[in-house]
Amino acid sequence: MKTKITRFSIALFILALAAPCVTAQDFGFILNQQFIMADDDYYFYSPVGIPWFSAPLGEKAETFLSAGIGAEYDDNEWKALVEIYRFELSLRPTPNFGLVFGRQNFNDGLGLAMTGLFDGISIDANIGGGQLSAGILYTGLLYKKTALITFTPRSKDIDNYNETDGYYKYFASRRIVAGINWEKTSIFDSQANFWLSGINQVDLNDFNDARTHSQYLVAKLFTPLGGIFNLDFGGILELLEEKETKDDTDLRLAVAASLDLYMLFNGKLPGLLSLGGRFSTGRWNDKMAAYAPISGVSQGRVLRPNLSGIALVQADYAARLHKTLFMDFFAAYLFRTDTESFKPTDIDSNSDSPLLGGELFLELSWAPLSDLFFTAGGGVFFPQLGKAFSDNAQIKYRLELTAGISF
Repeated sequence: MKTKITRFSIALFILALAAPCVTAQDFGFILNQQFIMADDDYYFYSPVGIPWFSAPLGEKAETFLSAGIGAEYDDNEWKALVEIYRFELSLRPTPNFGLVFGRQNFNDGLGLAMTGLFDGISIDANIGGGQLSAGILYTGLLYKKTALITFTPRSKDIDNYNETDGYYKYFASRRIVAGINWEKTSIFDSQANFWLSGINQVDLNDFNDARTHSQYLVAKLFTPLGGIFNLDFGGILELLEEKETKDDTDLRLAVAASLDLYMLFNGKLPGLLSLGGRFSTGRWNDKMAAYAPISGVSQGRVLRPNLSGIALVQADYAARLHKTLFMDFFAAYLFRTDTESFKPTDIDSNSDSPLLGGELFLELSWAPLSDLFFTAGGGVFFPQLGKAFSDNAQIKYRLELTAGISF
């Protein structure tokens, strides 16, 4: 399978170079470099070339292809990296109905259950004054470090994510997902928008008879409050099915929620301030489980736990300092809602405190040209502001540098 992906990426690159020979087509190439340094002597560096190619196929269809070809330094070793980003064929037989085949973006209405790239087929349609989208999608051919299908420790997904041999050396956990989204704009003749999503996930991994399935009901509302204020809030109800054997199934409920208040500032220093929070249940008893998203969604910028047994309050201020310079300042305080879901090595095993600590992160982005950008960000997490880490836990830090140029 890995050989097939490599051949496909090479063919994709050749198609991109040959694109000028065909009218009405477009192509490009992006060179991207990313460097990350964090506590515990962690270093990551990845130079990647990204060719992309798009073309209409008649008046009612088009195709888009993109891939990453490069290398990455991770876990103290270099390795070649080939990843298909998007590979989709879009058909629109009527203005109100479309189909997409291939690797494509698909998100739930809140973005906290599933988000990112998936393989499969999806449709979208304008129905009853709203936008309906639905898809049947597969995760098992995605690159595991991008897909972040890490579900729960009991499902073995985290063990697979750390696997260095066999199928899971490259590919993500095997799960099939059926999702449906409905978006209604201008509800009740106002400027408020409403999203409703239903998702069913089936575990296809081969762990004898053990399986972890899940279903989600997602709702979100975005509404202006007048003036410079906007409110965005929503919630998720999850049913988690954990099977140890064919005849032994544990059914538990889980909940997640988010709330954000946005304030938009104009004038000489335009910016956006958001104040909000995230919450997810932990494993509290036999009826209530730790919330388990399909896609790993990191919370915070430095500590970065998955949204499972985690809650936080946060503030984010983004401003345009100059026509080419942008700033983003992020602050958060993180909590745990159980003592089982999040267990870093320096956590205090004797503490049952929900207080993890606070963090700060500052990021600057500079785009001197439309096809050239640089981003530098760094932050620190203070475990001593909480009571869950051990007394000798060190301040955690994270530094990120990214540079890109497009041709």
